[in-house]
Amino acid sequence: MKKLTTSVLAVVLSSSFAVVSAQTVKDTANTTDIEGVVVTALGIKREQKAIGYAAQEIKGDLITASRQTNAISSLSGNVAGVQVTASSASLGGSTRITLRGVGSITGDNRPLIVVDGIPFNNSNFNTGNTARGAGGVDYGDTSADINPDDIESIVVLKGGPAAALYGARAIHGAIVYTTKRGKGGKTQIILNSGVSFDQVYKMPNLQRQYGQGSQDTFSTANINGQTYNVAEYAVDESWGPKYDSNLTYLPWYAFDPEFSNDYLKAVPWVAPTHDVDSFFKTGVTYNNNISISRSFEKTGVRFSYSNVRTEGIFPNSKLNKNTLNLSVTSQLSDKLKMDVGLTYNLNDAFNRPEQGYGDNSVAQKFFQWGARSLDFSKLKDYKLANGQQRGWNRTSWDNATLKYSDNPYWTAYENYTTDKRQRVYGNATLTYNVTKDLYVVGNLLGDVYSFTNDTRVAIGSQAQSGYTVNKRNFSEYNYELRVHYDKKFGDFSVNSFDGTNMRQAKADLIAAQTNGGLVIPNFYNLNNGAAAATVTYTSNYKRVYSLYESVSLGYKDIFFVDATNRTDWSSSLPNKPYNYPSISGSIVFSSLVNAPWLNFAKIRGGWANISSDTDPYQLVNVYDVRIPFLGFPRYSNTDISKNPNLVSENKKTVELGLEARMFNNRFGIDLTLYDAKVTDQIIPLPIDGGTGAVQANINVGEMSNKGIELVLNGKILKSQDFSWDMTLNFAKNENKLVELSDTSKTLGLANAPFRVGVYAVEGMKYGQIYGTDYTYDNNGNKIIGANGYYTPTSTPVYLGSYLPDWNGGLRNTFRYKNITLSALIDRQKGGKYFSTSHMWGMYSGMLDKTADNGIRENGIVLPGVVLQTDGSYAPNTQVLDAYTYATNHYNVVDAANVFDASYWKLREVTLGYTLPKGILGDAISDVTITAFARNLFTWGLAWDIDPETASYSSNNVQGLEGGSLPSTRTYGLNVQFKF
Repeated sequence: MKKLTTSVLAVVLSSSFAVVSAQTVKDTANTTDIEGVVVTALGIKREQKAIGYAAQEIKGDLITASRQTNAISSLSGNVAGVQVTASSASLGGSTRITLRGVGSITGDNRPLIVVDGIPFNNSNFNTGNTARGAGGVDYGDTSADINPDDIESIVVLKGGPAAALYGARAIHGAIVYTTKRGKGGKTQIILNSGVSFDQVYKMPNLQRQYGQGSQDTFSTANINGQTYNVAEYAVDESWGPKYDSNLTYLPWYAFDPEFSNDYLKAVPWVAPTHDVDSFFKTGVTYNNNISISRSFEKTGVRFSYSNVRTEGIFPNSKLNKNTLNLSVTSQLSDKLKMDVGLTYNLNDAFNRPEQGYGDNSVAQKFFQWGARSLDFSKLKDYKLANGQQRGWNRTSWDNATLKYSDNPYWTAYENYTTDKRQRVYGNATLTYNVTKDLYVVGNLLGDVYSFTNDTRVAIGSQAQSGYTVNKRNFSEYNYELRVHYDKKFGDFSVNSFDGTNMRQAKADLIAAQTNGGLVIPNFYNLNNGAAAATVTYTSNYKRVYSLYESVSLGYKDIFFVDATNRTDWSSSLPNKPYNYPSISGSIVFSSLVNAPWLNFAKIRGGWANISSDTDPYQLVNVYDVRIPFLGFPRYSNTDISKNPNLVSENKKTVELGLEARMFNNRFGIDLTLYDAKVTDQIIPLPIDGGTGAVQANINVGEMSNKGIELVLNGKILKSQDFSWDMTLNFAKNENKLVELSDTSKTLGLANAPFRVGVYAVEGMKYGQIYGTDYTYDNNGNKIIGANGYYTPTSTPVYLGSYLPDWNGGLRNTFRYKNITLSALIDRQKGGKYFSTSHMWGMYSGMLDKTADNGIRENGIVLPGVVLQTDGSYAPNTQVLDAYTYATNHYNVVDAANVFDASYWKLREVTLGYTLPKGILGDAISDVTITAFARNLFTWGLAWDIDPETASYSSNNVQGLEGGSLPSTRTYGLNVQFKF
């Protein structure tokens, strides 16, 4: 990366020098325009030159150009210091985002999301099993309710000094979204209409040489006086006979008389014409938005409606999102201004596919356990006239009872899920100018939603039938009042305010499920269970009172210093105040030097001390309400002992930075160095079970993050008709769990379904994958045992962290007259993930490596060394059979299934053309046609799958691939009309 950065810098500088002198059209932007105004914490606008911390801004148009439907995942590759993991495989799945690494051992490491001042709830309701790859549906994050078409700008406040005013929830930074408002002197109507297509891209490579079975020969059966070859239908592995068109057999679908064309008809033993890829559809998304804005003399109004309708790559799946947004700004009098915004969102999904190692996960059946001889065109006839399932994994030719797996089309059309979220959020702001320099701001901020999801397992499935339903409600209101005083005194300036906030949040969950299986087929009701349904209810409340102050002093628009403090009283911590101070400053040294080539330059620095509270009800031990037994209520001690002496997690941050624009604003640099430490972590550590609990919440541990962020901007070429702009983002973070506790040096975060686990380990990078490794001689050669396979370590060891070494993004934008071409390359270097699909896919003979290069006939000689009788090592010459080689990927060396998570991605490409004005008449002021593609190419992979698909949640459990759907490529076309 050092070479890449140097090369880009050299190109930008040389191009700038060469073109500045020859340029025919000069930049006329003055220093103030370059410095700009940026939205900071609490929605307060500040001049860029005056702030002493990193605050990177991107415009909403940048993320809507490629018709992104998720406002969080669109940040990937666009902002330095932001790591985004967003799988393209699932239908609106989770987006994991962190700023400047992981700071909390067990807490939520995601930044606070703020929309028009509203602290935006970003919950994720995936289960713990889903997160660790053990099966379940990925419902995504509630931040998916943000409509990208309504976004005016996004500001990422990465460090403590930038986000300190938001208090405890912004201990890991904040992302501030500002939506569009009515502006201009006339009515403007903007219509966006687009369509995009998703196609399967990356998935495990499967072998096409051998079919279902555990033996390389067929058995026979005498049926109605005729002898047939029959397969091992009950076996969900592919170690069967080699394909031979001269061999015939009775396939799984040959035993149902009502399918007369197939009944008892032998077919050639050949690779299927319609393989796994034919199961997946071409996904289609229709993305339409209309906005109407009008600015009157003293009032601006904007209304927008968006509809995003997606039919997923998984059969019988769809997602429909509708968003209504209304904003009004009005100067009610000379002194009073009003700003009101209200958004309604309806998110309605049908049949989001299960992922990971679960009964309804087709990825498990396609890539881990299955029959490579299945023709998917035959699987489509998945049930008989009487409703009974037709499955390939029957017990035997004369017994249709399913052994392990459902027909995947039965899974898609019978065992479906639904979920729906309705959400209303909005803000009402009044600003009253007492004098020219003194004004008061009052805010009412609200965020309310309900989320309901249910799952079905039909009668006739391999698993027990059942029905579950969950209903969640959430509400949060913030009441805020601020008094501002801004004034200039000659060469001095002051910007200050005092404020107070009251936050009230409530969440509840009703969860219910049938027991003992269903009675009546296709009737999904909690009263249709063979036994009484189980119903549980949980709720929690939280209240936080806050006071905060800020003062910013400036001298000659050159020297600036800011100081802030916030004090919180949280109901989830002992009743005492917690202070979050920060101080930062900047010096615009370009005003102190006589350098015509330097348009603007400043150095900045900041320090902050922020704390984080915890979930409600962690202070006092109370009885836990358990599921009734035989109709009698049950109460028990909680598994985690509460702690009345908890204190908040504490984070200290120091950062230094440099910003500069030079060569007639042709080149820009933004460099940041930071150091952050989080102490007094709130961790549930194991304790003696004799206490009545298995864990206790205590304050221990220290986590550190040190890093560098770099943003380079360059106008490589600029002329009357052509321009080439380049932006490079680079971020490297060094994470370390400095200390855990005196009694524990490791803390388990989660286990994969069968083997490895993810741990927090003292003295190491967070998120270590823990399992058996290869053993090595003194020269680094892998040691092979007497059985011809690698010798594992005697105990599990650490195989690497899921955290990457660094991330970067490179965007190039070319404009020629009315044509704009933009491309974003996204790079991740380092990190690890464990693949359950690789482990079982090898074991069951599904993957290409179990059949390539004649391994099943000739065996394989593994590279490595063998211990000799004299104690020396010699190169391995033992021939190992394919079955032993493949099956040893389970329960021997876990490192054989751990892969580097590095990747290069052509994240997005857009090509837009704006029609000449007036070509369609005066009524249409502007027409832009844009072709776009997302996730177009991915390369530099250690294995077949996209590492981003090894994520099923946005919490701390990452790097455990349990059974992922293929990643997708997206192609689309959008037309924008402005009236």
